[in-house]
Amino acid sequence: MKEYTDKQINSMILHLRLKDIAEIYYLDIKDPETSTTHDRGFYDYKTNTWISRKQLCASAIETGWKEWRWVKIMIHFTC
Repeated sequence: MKEYTDKQINSMILHLRLKDIAEIYYLDIKDPETSTTHDRGFYDYKTNTWISRKQLCASAIETGWKEWRWVKIMIHFTC
């Protein structure tokens, strides 16, 4: 499976929210006794389930997510 950057994962999460398919958040929990943070992963509030990174990517791609490559356009005005 292709590795995706955090930026691409965030784009996938936004895609799923905008399509009203899922309401996914990345969660971690801080242990009050040790002050360490534990990675919990992705949680979909719409289905009340934990999902893996692989499931998140698959769902986004199956529903039409595409990687956008933004092109910077510079416009110069001259007087």
